[in-house]
Amino acid sequence: MTTVTQPTLLPTNKLTAATFAASLANLAQLLVARHFPEFADPEIWAPLAPALALIVGYFVKDRPNA
Repeated sequence: MTTVTQPTLLPTNKLTAATFAASLANLAQLLVARHFPEFADPEIWAPLAPALALIVGYFVKDRPNA
């Protein structure tokens, strides 16, 4: 795979989507921990953010910024 020189300092679409997905996973953890403390076990939530970022990053196409 060839590398692409980015025309701006903005991150690529893939990186942005994966970071946003991980943030949503952490927000979901916060809401569940607040409203349903019995489901707030860290062992359940620890792999969610990286797994969701990986899944979203897999499906979002990586292309240079415009």
